[in-house]
Amino acid sequence: MDILKKLRDVKLRPTKQRILLANLILDGKNKHFTAETIQKEVSTKGHNISLATIYNCLNKFVNVGLLKQIDQHGEVTIFDTNVSHHHHFLNQNTGELTDIEPDEITFSKFPEIPKGFQNDGVEVLIKIRDKNASLE
Repeated sequence: MDILKKLRDVKLRPTKQRILLANLILDGKNKHFTAETIQKEVSTKGHNISLATIYNCLNKFVNVGLLKQIDQHGEVTIFDTNVSHHHHFLNQNTGELTDIEPDEITFSKFPEIPKGFQNDGVEVLIKIRDKNASLE
């Protein structure tokens, strides 16, 4: 799909930085990445975009539904190009996320939602680690 059209369809102005980042990450493949890994990829392609600008662009992409943001308790933010409902395995040795299809997990009971709030979806993050590797 044309990146300019994709950005305009979600009412984002196609700035040079947004176009560059969108071309890198919105290529139709499901990917998990951090802003830092994208900055390295941008740099290896001969471009220079500040980390703050990258975060701003990625957050805009999240706000308009082009990306999903996955937080890991403040340690690092991982972005996901698969915006459909799904769950993840988190490899604690490598930091790698692997998708889990929604029908692979079932729930028998949910807690009562606090008054004044509504359920906005459930996403499971299952932490795994290599049995033979130590965590640092």
